[in-house]
Amino acid sequence: MPDIVCGAFITNQQVLLVRRASHRKWSPNCWDLVGGHVEKGEEVAAALIRECQEEVGLTPISYTLLATIYEADDASRKNPFHIFVITQWVGGTARLLGDEHSELGWFRLDDLGGLHFAMYGYRPIILKLLQLS
Repeated sequence: MPDIVCGAFITNQQVLLVRRASHRKWSPNCWDLVGGHVEKGEEVAAALIRECQEEVGLTPISYTLLATIYEADDASRKNPFHIFVITQWVGGTARLLGDEHSELGWFRLDDLGGLHFAMYGYRPIILKLLQLS
């Protein structure tokens, strides 16, 4: 079971979310945090930085592990998802890189109601983060 890192970029009471592309096997067209699989031998924090750079062109410089949750990414296994809150980064404006996602956006607490998240466990975590920011 590979570990997975997820980064919640938070600024001005908004969270950065990316929409998974329609061709993705797991949770297509659902909103997700930035992140991905930890490579063999890679530290979790290093994976977070790499995935953020690869997916949205941002490099986290201030981040904290918020939670590790276990959720299935298919019917047969549960993976550990390491969720980080990211409060400072470099790299300018977030932009989509690659073909894993079809769209990105900054969302306020009031914007989250109608969104379909890639994981059930995201919603309460994101809501709490935005309430505290």
